[in-house]
Amino acid sequence: MSGKDRMADEGEQEYLSQYHPEDYASISITVDAIVVGVAKNSTDNYRKLDRQSLKILLVKREHYPYKGYYGLPGGFVGTKETFEDTLKRVLSDKTGLLDVYSEQLYTFGSVDRDPRMRIVSCAYISLVDISKASITGAQWFALEEIAGMELAFDHSQIVDEALKRLRGKINYTDIVFHMMPAEFTISQLQEVYELILGKKLLPAAFRRTISEKLEDTGRMTSNAGHRPSRIFRYKEPQQKEQ
Repeated sequence: MSGKDRMADEGEQEYLSQYHPEDYASISITVDAIVVGVAKNSTDNYRKLDRQSLKILLVKREHYPYKGYYGLPGGFVGTKETFEDTLKRVLSDKTGLLDVYSEQLYTFGSVDRDPRMRIVSCAYISLVDISKASITGAQWFALEEIAGMELAFDHSQIVDEALKRLRGKINYTDIVFHMMPAEFTISQLQEVYELILGKKLLPAAFRRTISEKLEDTGRMTSNAGHRPSRIFRYKEPQQKEQ
């Protein structure tokens, strides 16, 4: 039974009628989204494969504080909203994204994280396939670019925590496939793992560990200048019968 459905007894009703929330310090809550995707960086050399890079979506602030700085898309939680409602609204209004895979990351509540007032942020990781994402009002930045930027508020810390979460989950979950296109080569998939983990992986070992999650499409790449590769898709795990 939820709190709104529960009937308060007479003693509780009397207590609530005399309760004064204005006696306590006011704290506002925001939701911030770390939207992560993988993009191809095309090369003019037809003999070389297009490389990929891990990118994060940022918005340029139009108002103080931190006017002119880039930061994560975010917004205040409405009095009638859940955190998930706010996340959907923020992504739609500030990036144009809809129906995005998201999971809660962490709550950031440092006392001085916002110069306006005491504001606590509930951060979410949102993963997208950039090739299918239609973005409005925001820009993609590679991790290398973000490393040299001063982001608004504590958003650099939030980005760091999001990357730690991805690195921690990538080897025991299928979370990475939310960033992949419908079809890909094993080399492309391995490169994404390496971007997130920050290290090179042995191709033979990677193929062994990832093979059960992939389905062979039976087709090959046809790019000129290098050897064709098999094309795979993500194999959805089968539901166990009850």
